[in-house]
Amino acid sequence: MMALEGNYVFSLVDATVLNSADCYDSAIYASEVVTIPDVKAGDDYYYADLTLVPGSNPMRFALRSAIKNPRLVPEAAIRVNNASNPFATVAVDGTAYVGYSDRASGEGGTKFQSSADGLRFGNPTVLTYSNRSVDSRRTLMPDGVTWRFYEYNQTTASMTSYSSTDGNSFTADSGVRYAPHASDNNTIGVYDHYTASDGSVVMIYVGDLTGKNNLRMARSTDNGLTFTFLKGNVLGDDDAGGGGGTFIDNKTILLPDGRRRMFAMRSFELYSFISTDGVNWTREPGVRVSYTDFAAAGLTIYSLNDPVPVSTIDGVCRVYVAAATSSTAMTPGSSDWAIVSAVWRE
Repeated sequence: MMALEGNYVFSLVDATVLNSADCYDSAIYASEVVTIPDVKAGDDYYYADLTLVPGSNPMRFALRSAIKNPRLVPEAAIRVNNASNPFATVAVDGTAYVGYSDRASGEGGTKFQSSADGLRFGNPTVLTYSNRSVDSRRTLMPDGVTWRFYEYNQTTASMTSYSSTDGNSFTADSGVRYAPHASDNNTIGVYDHYTASDGSVVMIYVGDLTGKNNLRMARSTDNGLTFTFLKGNVLGDDDAGGGGGTFIDNKTILLPDGRRRMFAMRSFELYSFISTDGVNWTREPGVRVSYTDFAAAGLTIYSLNDPVPVSTIDGVCRVYVAAATSSTAMTPGSSDWAIVSAVWRE
């Protein structure tokens, strides 16, 4: 973490609210310490403890202490056009693979493309159950031998699985792995599976899509064959009102130190959370990246959806994420989607 040094004075952005003398009583609150999780200084953002400047109107803050927040820095150009719902992996030789739902007119299905540098992709290939080694949605089970790919059927409201011993060719398993919990109101959205440090398989998923619309957790202790609901409100946003006010589109990555980092989207901004055990999560201060940040990379986009983190051969975290490329992309059947990327910077 980098500390912010020097004499800085910050003004809050929302002048429509903060120009009012009714916002605070300077006689009471002057010199009180306030914490702002994502304050901008130059091109960087900091988790800052600030003090109100006496008598300032609009409010101004003098720096007390600050720690630099990590950011996801947008990369120029589109990785894959007419594509959404990404998944991604990096092979041991450094080749990057990005998979996606094909949005091109007259086409469809799931495809993937490859890249030597993680930026320029080509050679679109149809994904089948016989070439899944490129699919980040597969999960290695605690036995160290079995891979499983989980698939949720919204019509039957049930999650089934496919298994493999080589991580590439998968065959269907019999039975149901999981069904929505009562609190899910018979709906499950985006989900993510991983093996936790205690040897269980954890599933974190979006439930109650038209209600609380937030993350829940289920766990398997039998090598990923059956899951039992463990808890709701995984990220503490039960009271956020659902809709765009909650954290969804979750995916995680295992860090070199054994911790796990989750990326999630809220209101088309990406946030990150840290866990030491894969069960309990703590939010990292600030916003990692917003869709508006991509303008600096020459991209006009209207959303960020479904972030997928990978570790490059050089150990850099890169996040591939779907983006609406028009204001009407949310219309059913629209092809105005693309996969873009951003890299982690401390």
